[in-house]
Amino acid sequence: MAANGRIDVHHHVLPEFYIKAQKGAGIRGTAYRGFPEWTPSHSMSVMDNENIAAAILSFTSPGIWFGDIAQTRDLARQCNDYLAGLTADHSGRLGGFASLPLPDIDASIEECSRALDDLELDGITLLTSIDEKYIGHPDFEPLYLELNRREAVVFIHPCYPPGTEANGWDIPRMLIDYPFETTRVAVNLILQGVVQRYPNIKFILSHSGGTLPFLAHRIAIFDKDMPFRDNYPEGALCYFRHFWFDTALSGDAIPLAGLTGIADKSRILFGTDYPYISTEKVTEECDGFDAWDGFTDAERAAVNRGNAETLFPRFAS
Repeated sequence: MAANGRIDVHHHVLPEFYIKAQKGAGIRGTAYRGFPEWTPSHSMSVMDNENIAAAILSFTSPGIWFGDIAQTRDLARQCNDYLAGLTADHSGRLGGFASLPLPDIDASIEECSRALDDLELDGITLLTSIDEKYIGHPDFEPLYLELNRREAVVFIHPCYPPGTEANGWDIPRMLIDYPFETTRVAVNLILQGVVQRYPNIKFILSHSGGTLPFLAHRIAIFDKDMPFRDNYPEGALCYFRHFWFDTALSGDAIPLAGLTGIADKSRILFGTDYPYISTEKVTEECDGFDAWDGFTDAERAAVNRGNAETLFPRFAS
């Protein structure tokens, strides 16, 4: 693999112990199918096929909180030890975003220290909500403070929306709800003042920010009318450019044009979402991304690799 290959910041793992934990909570598959088959060698094969030199791995929805906080603490350690093992076994090619045992704030801060200092993982994964509270909620303030102190990279990934759904609604949640969940958190982080108070946290928004590119103008129209407008004194649009964004499931002109309309191009990162999309869809999305003519050659090289090197200097060529 060429040293100048892509860096994939949106690449998941699905080991057997995580499938077992989900089944123990009554979960029998993903939002639209059963559990995809995955092994580390599957990821390495996809990476080789798509010129991906390195991938930052993460556990994804539904996360590790199933109502038992002791189980959640144990799962967080197991997940993070697993990622650290993969990183050590594939030095220079794999990294990891640590999971935290939320909603336990104290245990999460402790595990953050262990994951970043002892295991030397590359950042933190936060799902969009936990225990019916969205990221941006004031209850998580001590965690924001710690993440800001560490200048941490925080990968925001959508999960099932809290609450119940309408009777008869059976559309897979990942199809529509996931992009809106990311949008909810992005707006919540701005309007609650988290982005303003903690500028050192490097938030990565999945899937081109969900529906944020489409709704950005609407938000800007009303942002100064909000009762908490002092939380974002520069205006909401300015704070959109503080986020980082990945391109997972965005290999098409329409989402890419929307993303580049609101994002700083130096903060756009390549992502695949493997193995929650098939190898064939990974190739289709990479081809769509490569075919879009809205990037200069230099900008495309930065999205593929250079921008990620800024966040993860250990993967620099």
